[in-house]
Parts: sequence; C-alpha cells; structure tokens
Amino acid sequence: MLRFHLRHKSRLLSVGVRVRSPVEAAWTVFTDIRLWSEWGPSISGVEIEGPDFRVSPGMRGRVRTIFGVTLPFEIDHVEPGRSWGWRVGGVRATGHEVEPEGPEASWITFTMPLWAFAYIPVCLWAARRIAALARRRLLLSSVGAEAYARFHDAPMRGSSFSTVKKTAYSLAPASSERVG
Repeated sequence: MLRFHLRHKSRLLSVGVRVRSPVEAAWTVFTDIRLWSEWGPSISGVEIEGPDFRVSPGMRGRVRTIFGVTLPFEIDHVEPGRSWGWRVGGVRATGHEVEPEGPEASWITFTMPLWAFAYIPVCLWAARRIAALARRRLLLSSVGAEAYARFHDAPMRGSSFSTVKKTAYSLAPASSERVG
C-alpha cells in the first residue's frame, strides 16, 4: 500500500510505503549508516566523523553517490524512533520517517522538496529494501547469523558460504541492540 501527501505551505512531498516489518526493526535499519548503501540505491558509500554508526543530531560525514561524486552531509534533526533529516552538500535532502501500523507492520515515509518529485521511485525502492533488511535482522536475531547464512542465503544466491556469512554477520544485531 502506498500513500502520497503534498504539503502546500512547506512545498514538501511525502511518499510512504506500508511494509511487513515492526517499526523498531525498520528504524534500526534506517538509522544505521553502515546499511545506507544496502537500501539507498543512490548511495555507494558513507564515511563519518567519529565512531558512532547510528544517526544522531549533528553527525557529519561524506556520502559517495553511485555517480562517483562525494558530498558532505550533516544530520540536522532526529526524533528517536520516529524520524531524521539531513543536509547533503548544504541542501536540505530527504526526510526519513517510520510509524507503527500494528505490531508487525510499519509505514516507511520519505519527504522531499517538490522539485525532487522524480526521486519518488528511488524512495519507494529504498523503503522496500529497508523492510527486507529489517525482516532479515529479525530472522538473524532469532535463528543466528550462521544458521541463516547456511540455510537461506547460500543455496539461493549460489554464493560461497564465506561471502554470505560476512554479509549475514554484518546485518546481525549486536546483543545490545536485539530487536523484538
């Protein structure tokens, strides 16, 4: 299910997707900068200033686009568990929101300036990737990364176990950030 919202006074457009993923899991994926290139089709890499990998107000770094351009970014607001926004190259970029839709679903919403309406398909694709990564994290936390990689990824992708295992472990929640 999709929803669109046009805010005339602020000249913002929002596009949201209802996904089968609890809001906490979607938020965890949304705010882990190590995963941005996994769900953001326009991002190929991220470098940050400092050791924290979770989005936080004032966080700065550089984002590398799929076109090879590297731009500075700054997280300009965070409402924990709900939304965050940023500036890329000094320009306000997409806003990112999650909201619950019952215990097993959520809405993932991107907000952008009206002039960026052509970015809607990218945001819709990203929302579906966020949901898939969130579901994978939940599965990993319940069955363990090694078991998940052995029985799910390796046969489906035809990859070697060592390659899949690395990916599975990188997506597994740390014991301090268990979801569910």
